[in-house]
Order: sequence, then structure tokens, then C-alpha cells
Amino acid sequence: MKMTVIAASLVALMAFALGCGEGPRVVQGTVVSYDRASKDLVIKDECPPHAEIALTVEKAETGAENQPGDLVRAACRDEGGKKTALRIMNLTRQKELGFLAKAGTRKKCR
Repeated sequence: MKMTVIAASLVALMAFALGCGEGPRVVQGTVVSYDRASKDLVIKDECPPHAEIALTVEKAETGAENQPGDLVRAACRDEGGKKTALRIMNLTRQKELGFLAKAGTRKKCR
């Protein structure tokens, strides 16, 4: 009985560990462009080397409308070689949604 419990616990732990994939990547930067029709957003990463990152925002939770020049933070995943946004927070337009941006909203580059 004791071995059965131990074996079941090990199997459950392995299944949990394998089921938890890599977490989303968080990118923060300035909006370069946003295409409503195709749901594509291009962000210039504020961390070196300041690359432009193209995201599809079709399924993303988003707040305020993204406009060029806005500072945004996006959680995204690679899906089939394409970056898909899960959530987008527009830090520039938080006030429009009833939130005030806190001091120190800049992400630290690693």
C-alpha cells in the first residue's frame, strides 16, 4: 500500500512537471505600429539590442487601444514560429482605464 502511494505520487509529480511548459516571455517597449485589420503589433524592445518584435494580438487580453509611441508591456509565447501575445498592458494609457501608472513601471533589463 505504501509503495502504491509513493508510485502514484511520483507519477502525478512527473505529469505535473511535464504539463507545465515554459512560461510566457514579457516584453516591454514602444509601439512602432499596430494594424487593427491583421491584429499585428510591432514593439521596439526597451532592452538592448532594442529589437523590433512583431506580435499577433488576435487572442490577447488588452486594455486601451495601442497607438504608435505608447509604452506597452506584453506577455507572449512562441507558437509555430510566430509570437502570440497573451496579454498587453498599455502603460501610457492606464489613466484612460481608471488606473494610474505607478512610478518605476520600467522593466529591468537582464
